[in-house]
Amino acid sequence: MAANVSQSEEACTCPVCCDIFQDPVVLLCGHSFCEPCLQEWWRQSVVQRCPVCMEILTMARPTRNLALRDLSDIVRQEASQRATSGAPDLCELHNEKLKLFCRDDQQLICLVCRDAQKHEKHNFAPINEAAEEHRINIRTQLMHLNSKLGSLKAHQFNCNKMASHIKLQARQTETTIKEEFQKLYEFLRTKEAARIDALRKEAALKSDTLNNRIVNVNEEIALLTDRIETINQELTAEDLAFMLNVKSTLERSQCNVQEPETPPGGLIDEVQHVRNLLFNVWDQMKKIIKYTPVTLDPNTSGTQLILSENLTHSSESKTTQQLPDNPERKGPCIVLGFEGFSGGRQCWNVEMYYPKISKCS
Repeated sequence: MAANVSQSEEACTCPVCCDIFQDPVVLLCGHSFCEPCLQEWWRQSVVQRCPVCMEILTMARPTRNLALRDLSDIVRQEASQRATSGAPDLCELHNEKLKLFCRDDQQLICLVCRDAQKHEKHNFAPINEAAEEHRINIRTQLMHLNSKLGSLKAHQFNCNKMASHIKLQARQTETTIKEEFQKLYEFLRTKEAARIDALRKEAALKSDTLNNRIVNVNEEIALLTDRIETINQELTAEDLAFMLNVKSTLERSQCNVQEPETPPGGLIDEVQHVRNLLFNVWDQMKKIIKYTPVTLDPNTSGTQLILSENLTHSSESKTTQQLPDNPERKGPCIVLGFEGFSGGRQCWNVEMYYPKISKCS
């Protein structure tokens, strides 16, 4: 029986951390590891290799090994039962009941241990008081974890919103490019294809970048949610069982999740594809085309503004538009332009609308 237990524990041991598997994943080479251990190994490596056979892997996300996870949970429970059956409430040195907690050594002791030279002048507390102190500390850490989880979910929502807006931008910009090129379509067929190809490549690149960010955020949310559920379960345990695992609980409650940030430049650079499109073509075909010195940047446009298809003028929107909260936007009624001149005198025609005032007799 002991041999079978030893073989089961050996089969469920991670080669990296040498402990029973936590959230095991399997690689294409067939080796399994704890997902946190594998991710940490890959972060410290130049390329993604298997820690055992060192085979180079190209998989973006390892496959979860559900069967091995279930077997590891069973082995962990059996190990816990064996430890519990061995009278954990008795001191291993003096075979006396554990009644105190040594704050200096962070361990449970009996009354004989308290009088021993090893614990001389140490600070002690009853087990129930020590358990309550640690529970308060862990609950505080749990509040920080929940706060981080809320930030991650808010960031996830904004990323999904930006992903939808990128697709909308790609469609709108492609339509604008096609309409502009229709005016000189016979000559512009090759150039139109080149412009659309550049737009689609940028849309695909930025969509892929954002999708990778969304996948990473989803993984961090899943890991953080599992950690929070595990901590909540451990907090409901009896004082003795809780204190036996308090070190691992404290380590698990430490928050090492970085605050998510939305990097600038995540949206499609519509100015690059649309700015002075007809003027550049006019320069090649030697025909008169209206030149626009300033192009408005839709990534900076506020929610109360509507930009024209050629990005040359804006108008007030009757309804608030649902736009992503990207760093380039400065205000609901503000839009920035891309500078198209560096000197000389410029003239602007501004249309002003004044409300009619009725006179009261």
